[in-house]
Parts: sequence; structure tokens; C-alpha cells
Amino acid sequence: MPNPDGDTATGCPVHADATTAPRPWTPGLPEPRPVEQLLLPDKTPVWMVTRYEDALAALNSRRLSKDLGSALPELWPALGYDGRKTILNQHMNLADPPEHTRLRALVSRAFTPRRVADLGERIQKITDELLDGVAAAGTADLKDAFIAPLVSTVLYEMLGVPLADWAEFERNTYIFVGLGSSSSTEEVIASVGWFEDYLTRLTAQRRAEPGNDLISGLVQANVDGDALADLEIRSTVMLLLLAGAETTINLLSNGILHLLRNPHQLAELKSDPEKLGPAVEELLRLTSPVFTVVYRFAKEDLELGGARIAKGEHVMISLAAANHDPAQFTDPDTLDIHRDASRHLALGHGTHFCIGAPLARLKARIALRTLIDRFDDLRLAAPDEELTWTPSLVANSLDHLPVTVTAPTA
Repeated sequence: MPNPDGDTATGCPVHADATTAPRPWTPGLPEPRPVEQLLLPDKTPVWMVTRYEDALAALNSRRLSKDLGSALPELWPALGYDGRKTILNQHMNLADPPEHTRLRALVSRAFTPRRVADLGERIQKITDELLDGVAAAGTADLKDAFIAPLVSTVLYEMLGVPLADWAEFERNTYIFVGLGSSSSTEEVIASVGWFEDYLTRLTAQRRAEPGNDLISGLVQANVDGDALADLEIRSTVMLLLLAGAETTINLLSNGILHLLRNPHQLAELKSDPEKLGPAVEELLRLTSPVFTVVYRFAKEDLELGGARIAKGEHVMISLAAANHDPAQFTDPDTLDIHRDASRHLALGHGTHFCIGAPLARLKARIALRTLIDRFDDLRLAAPDEELTWTPSLVANSLDHLPVTVTAPTA
């Protein structure tokens, strides 16, 4: 374990605060460099992986565990873990094979490619309706008026949340996911309790009367006689709220901003929609909606990127730094819709590759194509220097995206 005031037992320096490590394009996270140990703002130590090759190795390593129980016990308080099974830790993203294999197989039975593809028409309709409102206003915060409502509406409908419950569901999602950065610890705990009660009732209703929604699919999922327990279903929904909502909101908010900063490339996408698919991959790489993936713990003493990591120590992987590694991507801080960005790590890699990636890409393609086609003169309504991001080591969350629009002329 490190000495918070100096060097670690391995001889690797500990930075005073991970949030002050230099990185001009993403304030608060380190640039690509050898694996090193940092102190998080709460003064707990973490090994930070930033170079692409090291990140790829870490994402694929079976010597790193996602199970919170694999962490050193002294790290448990900072991880919010006390050894109990809860709605927050019984999903596939905090499990190792073979349990991860089991959970992902069952969730995949509900989260099918057909289910995602069938959402396309509905996503288009919601997109058109929301952009009608933006067009009528002329000036709008595109994040609040279009992006966030699109993502949340698709998610709530997909889960099968009754319309009458949307307002309360959204309020608690806002607190739980961290979109309300001013939320207190007490408010977050209360929102988790609300979800526990609400999802218990909703899951019971879907067991009694299944529909075509995702929760019904989770209830009915079966692989060789095995099924998800109610707690695993509730925990999977919480994972989808964390991974499915903010990630897509961040991709679209920051992606649109980068296109507005590069009007020639925006105009090229408008004239040639076939380039949109590769452009979405480049926006994923450039913006890295999730800065850092957390919760990996050494199963044994190991070496990674030249660093010696002891059993139980915490490892974080900076997807953003890896996606901006100049050893992998030429001129990495520049938007280039012609670039082959398919090797990016924005959605993870290997065993824990994002199960919602097809849906995120579908929403992004529909939203961007419609927005670009709909308006001839989409531009920022505030100076670029006035834009702000919520301080975070994990999420690349733009606070607001004020724009003005002009509809196409007849």
C-alpha cells in the first residue's frame, strides 16, 4: 500500500490528487503515460492506466477482477461495499466469469438485436417530435430540450415504465446517476431506496403480466433452466440507468459540440449521410463519453505497463487517455470523420464490452442524421469559452449546449 505522503512500496510516485494530473484536452485526467499510482480526491490510492496498449491489456486481463469483494478490505468503505448483495452490485458489470458469463447470457436473451432494431422507428418519431419543439423555439439548450429527453424516453419505454411514473422515475434517475451533481449523499441513498421499492413492485407486475418491454424480457429470460433472480433483475436495471442514459447523452452533447466546432466536416456529413456511421465512431473516440472505467482489482500480484500491482489493489482505466494516445491515433485531439476510429475503446473491450453499444450507436445515428438534415444553420448560441462540464473522473458530461437553429428553406 502507498504512503499518502510520498512514494509507494513499489517505488512509483503517488500524485497528490488525481484530479490535478495534467491533461489539456480533458482537465482532471492524466495524459497517456506508463501506469502509475494516484490518489483520488477521497485520498484512496488507485493505479491509473492511460496508454492504449496498457488499457487494452487491462480490459482483457483475467488477472483483474470486477468483483468488489476482490478489493483490499481497507478499500471497501470508499467503494461503498460491505460484503452484502445489493441492488447496486448484483449485475454483470461487477462479476467475473463464470458468473459474468451466466448473467450476460441471460440479459442478452432479453436485450436482443431484434429488440434494438425494432426501436429504430420509435427513436425516429421521438427525435422528430423533440426537434419540432427546438425549431419552434429557434434557440434552445439542445441537451435539455432534445438529447436528454430523447435518451430518457427511449430508455423508459424500453424498460416498460408506466407513463404515470415517468416524472418520479426521472427525478430519482437524475439523483442516482449523478446528473444532479449537487445531490447530497442522503439524497442518493434515498433514491436508491426508492428504486429498490419501485423495481420490486414493477418486476412482480411483469412476472404476473409480462409485456413486450425489457423488464418482461429479463423476467422471462432462461438459459438451460437458469433464470435471473429478482435482485439480479433490479440490479441490471440500475446498471442500464448508469451505463445507458448518461453515456449516450454525453456522446450526443459533446459530439454535436465538436461538429459545430468543425463546420466543414458538419457540412460534409449533411451532403453525404453515408459517412455518418464512421463519424459516430470518431466522435466516440474523440469525446470518450466515459472518461474512466473503475472497479478492477488485482486477483494476484502482477505487472501491468511496467508497474508492480499488489493483490487487491484498485486499477482504473482511462478510456479517454487511451483514445487520445498519439501512438495509436495521429493528431488524436482533432476531429477527423475520415479517420478509421474503429479501434477506439470508448465502449470498452473484451468480456465487459458494452452490451448496449448497438442501441447507443442507433440512437446516435438517428439523432445526428435528423438534426443535421433538419436545420440549415445550426450554431452555438453562446461563446465556446462559456461552456462548462461537470467535474468528474468518470463521465464527460457537458452541462449545457445552447444553440440557435434555422429550418431548411422550401
